[in-house]
Amino acid sequence: MDPLDRPVAPAPPQGLTPPPPTNKKPTDKKPANSKLVGPRAFKLLWDAHSVTGIVIGLGLFVIFYAGAFALYRGELHAWADPAMRIAEVNVSVDAAVAPLLAERPPVVGSDISVNWQVRERSYYYVRYETAVGDTTEIIAATISPQTGEVISEGNRGFRSDLSEILYKLHFFGQGGFWGEVVAGFVAVFFLFAVVSGILIHLRKLPKDWHTFRPRVKLRSALADAHTVLGLIGLPFAAMYAISGAFLALLLILLAPTVIVVFGGDATKVDPLVNGYVMPEHELTGRPAEMLPFEAYLDHLPASWDEAGVKPTVVVIHGWGDEAAIAQVYGDATRSLTAGPQVIMRASTGEVLAQSNPTVGTALGGTTAALVNLHYARMGPGTPIAKVLYFFLALATAAVILTGNILWVLVRRPKDPRATPRLHRVLARLTVGVGCGLVAAVPVLFLTTAALPIDLADLKAWENVALFGTWGVLVAAAFVGPSAVWAARWQLALGGVLSLVVPLAGGALGGAWTWTSASLGLWGLVTVDVGFLLMGAALLWTAGRLKPDPLAPALAGDGTAADAPPSLVAS
Repeated sequence: MDPLDRPVAPAPPQGLTPPPPTNKKPTDKKPANSKLVGPRAFKLLWDAHSVTGIVIGLGLFVIFYAGAFALYRGELHAWADPAMRIAEVNVSVDAAVAPLLAERPPVVGSDISVNWQVRERSYYYVRYETAVGDTTEIIAATISPQTGEVISEGNRGFRSDLSEILYKLHFFGQGGFWGEVVAGFVAVFFLFAVVSGILIHLRKLPKDWHTFRPRVKLRSALADAHTVLGLIGLPFAAMYAISGAFLALLLILLAPTVIVVFGGDATKVDPLVNGYVMPEHELTGRPAEMLPFEAYLDHLPASWDEAGVKPTVVVIHGWGDEAAIAQVYGDATRSLTAGPQVIMRASTGEVLAQSNPTVGTALGGTTAALVNLHYARMGPGTPIAKVLYFFLALATAAVILTGNILWVLVRRPKDPRATPRLHRVLARLTVGVGCGLVAAVPVLFLTTAALPIDLADLKAWENVALFGTWGVLVAAAFVGPSAVWAARWQLALGGVLSLVVPLAGGALGGAWTWTSASLGLWGLVTVDVGFLLMGAALLWTAGRLKPDPLAPALAGDGTAADAPPSLVAS
């Protein structure tokens, strides 16, 4: 262009003087890229992170929120059933099991398993087959080690389903095998979301680590919470993504190896896991007297004591037969990778095979380590680890929900009324699934406390209480002026109900917090304190969500920045 054709800058208006000239020299240097990757790769990572989080977000929230309660599976059994609040052991396992075996003896040649009182389990548990006319039935009984009385029989030996409902929900166990497979693939995509999130925020980690502004506008507060909680729980989230995917998809991962390498014979994988070859034990048909269950512990190798291994389960294969074997499982409290096992002759206690009590095989050790990490089994440090896991699981659940809402807010148009219907549905669904589950869980606890523990249909009512309440709250999230309005009252409802749970446990179930503490039942104390803290946190959060539909607060560039709660209105 000719210099004479260039546009001339207009003169400043009257009364205004032009800015003074600067001495800065023009430079050709481009601003340094603040991202770890190029702009195109960063946009792809951002989109992949967002889409992955949206697709799996709600399912992942359920996994982590239910998983926080699943950590206290044994403690929740005791909270639900007063007979399982056992403060001391007065009866040996043989004395406790003997009356049941005498009344309904096991089928000769069948398997019988007996579980000791270990870890969070406060009871004995026995399972076997007994003859009923021309057929057989499964006996599954829970027995008190304090009184020797049978607490419950059938359906895993529990009278209440409270703990099992939340435990199964953690891996979609209500859907059977395929539900667990879905949970495994959700964990795989979660790992991708974690990695992409790291790459997105890596350059800003020092700043994001301590930037949390809960009193600013909604979008900024959510973004800060999403980033800070995500960074704090990053190692935990990565560990859970890897261990959850591995454990849920283990059968699928091993299937090609079994088919190609072992010709479809799954039993050939056992030595790779256990570290020993199972001895042959073809039944002879000749009867033999089995040793008492406690007697097998006397025949354990000395290396178990040296390694601090505690026996947990004895399984007798071929009960009453001369060739029967006893398989003893142990809990290696000083090792994350060992899964100790000993095989004995059931009639004599002769040791036939055993695994290393301190170090597992490559496959068995990996599996044991992932199981122990996943369930916070850290030996003497288990109680502290479980508390830490509990809060990290809740923090991760919060990261997931805030990510969903941020996805909607960032894509909000200038005019809130022009929000795509899909975005509105996502916001409402996020509130219903997330906040609804938060309120439905204490309803489950209150139902268990209010109904008699020996009620025949107690388990059915517990399922209705959780899933029925949850379904109603999901539907209710689509009613009202905005998604945030629904979130406020559902969080407040969950907070009030959570505060009531410890009171109901004491008034209706006899488990007052101070009574549990005096008996040394610290698991029950943990449940009560956890609900009190959760109730206070939920009410505080509900109070912080204050919609302001008259203040759109749009950014100057036309994008929704610091969008108020009204922008998720329907």
